[in-house]
Amino acid sequence: MRTATRADILHINKLTEMAKSIMLADQNPQWDHRYPIEKDFYDDIDKGHLYLHEVNDEIVGYICINQVQAEWYQQFDWPVSTENALVIHRMATNPEYNGIAQIMMQFALDYASQNELSIVLTDTFSLNKRAQKLFHKFDFIKMGEYETDEFPFDKNAPFYAYYKLIENEEK
Repeated sequence: MRTATRADILHINKLTEMAKSIMLADQNPQWDHRYPIEKDFYDDIDKGHLYLHEVNDEIVGYICINQVQAEWYQQFDWPVSTENALVIHRMATNPEYNGIAQIMMQFALDYASQNELSIVLTDTFSLNKRAQKLFHKFDFIKMGEYETDEFPFDKNAPFYAYYKLIENEEK
């Protein structure tokens, strides 16, 4: 895994379009022509929040992680304070490569542990069965739902919030 640079944007856009096509085929409208877009990724890159996974010098996946929480997360009574949380925002992989999403998820969990963050938060659209399966595989717990007609959540179905507690070794 490495931090993305602006020079990677064409590859990032390609992976994003692949993900949007898969979502469309899955009848999951979470990502569309309005989100995510190139400017979202430039912002992630400029802040150092976008990480890439490469296989033989080919970018085959990305994940955006930081500590910026969606406002709607405040409605939940999380099991621990979320002041020290890592948040997973966007992830996409090239479907020709198996296991990349698991590698990136493990990277996020390891990052949280190495940085002594106590909890990982994320969310996905209720129709995004692929993301939900990945979260389940890594023992994330569904915390609750959020539904609104405000962009980018204007999908006529709820979004689900998830968390995973991180066990940090006492130093």
